[in-house]
Amino acid sequence: MKSMTRRLIATVFACAIACLTGQTYATDAKAAELAKAGEASYNLYCVACHQSDATGKVGFAPSIRNKDFLALATDDFLKNSIRSGRPGTAMVPWSFLTEQQIDELVAYLRSGEEGLPAKQIPLDPRKIYPGDAKEGEGLFVTYCAPCHGEKGAGYAVGGPGPAIGGAGFLSVASDDFIYKTLEHGRTGTAMRSFLGPKAVANLTPHEAGSVIAYLRNLNGSTQPVEAVAESVGDAAKGEAAFNINCVACHQPGGTGKPGFAPSIRNQDFLAISSDTFIKETVSKGRPGTSMIGRPDLSDTVLNDIIAYLRAVPAGAIRDVTVDATLVFHGDAEKGEQTYASYCSACHGPKGEGYMAGVAGPAIGLKGFLEVASDDYIMQTVKRGRVGTAMKSFIGAAGVANLSEEDIHDVISHLRSQAN
Repeated sequence: MKSMTRRLIATVFACAIACLTGQTYATDAKAAELAKAGEASYNLYCVACHQSDATGKVGFAPSIRNKDFLALATDDFLKNSIRSGRPGTAMVPWSFLTEQQIDELVAYLRSGEEGLPAKQIPLDPRKIYPGDAKEGEGLFVTYCAPCHGEKGAGYAVGGPGPAIGGAGFLSVASDDFIYKTLEHGRTGTAMRSFLGPKAVANLTPHEAGSVIAYLRNLNGSTQPVEAVAESVGDAAKGEAAFNINCVACHQPGGTGKPGFAPSIRNQDFLAISSDTFIKETVSKGRPGTSMIGRPDLSDTVLNDIIAYLRAVPAGAIRDVTVDATLVFHGDAEKGEQTYASYCSACHGPKGEGYMAGVAGPAIGLKGFLEVASDDYIMQTVKRGRVGTAMKSFIGAAGVANLSEEDIHDVISHLRSQAN
């Protein structure tokens, strides 16, 4: 009876945490219902590898109900891992499971005493930790390979720790996820903290960044997690949510209105905007503009709205890769002159946009620059936005025949004045 009471309290507490952290469980009763169904699915599909209560087995399968793991892993992280599996490991894709079943599995993992996160650890999926991949290789061999195996192959090469060097893991694990795992460790496992004077290895933040750089270089890519496909929403529900929350400014169909609100269903915009970029923009808003933050919208609602935005009837969205790790080093003074000549007429003298009575949106304020990478801005200037006044400004076919170096200067100017 005491155990049942503790588990009931834990489930209620888990729901409270879920509400505070953006999980989508509406009530504690609903959470308990989802978790019960998820436990049945877990015992049918997952228990053979991850063991009873998802505690895992050293050298065979990791614990996925570990408190420290769940404090770092978002619902999207868990869902993507279930849907896509981990190529190169025994974790195969469970793509035949319905979204409802996957939601139930996640609810089960987060429920009960064992599933409650020991602490809430905020993650920034866009944060990049700079490092030296060559230095990281030496550090990995010394401190990580004994458990995670040569090149992070994990159990496949007889290591007691899971694979962390494969594309399956690195495609869903952000730099910040890896860094904070190194920082906090995993209670109850052999994974200790490796950062700081009280840690196993006393690694510095730079050295941790070097380990991350080495892991990403194993797959020939430093592409961060935002480049990975995220949760699939319901476009029909998204249209309804858009019409309730967004249509007043962004107009029917998301076509926008010059001088008032930008088009957010434009195929060029969607080609370079990751789901994470859109979610952060909606949640945080754009300070200094009429775009207020909407942290009240759940991840499910945002996924639905994004699905609606991406269901563009005007043709296929272009295939454009944006590398959020790129940082351009330009001349801010030259950029100020270029900006004044080619950008200020639409975006305002200081990039303040509509607030200055111009036709284009704000691109010089922190709200935009904190979520827009240098390459996002570059790709926008290079490609323009079809159907809008924003044309390409680069090369012989561009409006101004600017060089990429000119845009580096403009980006440096925008970031320097926003600091």
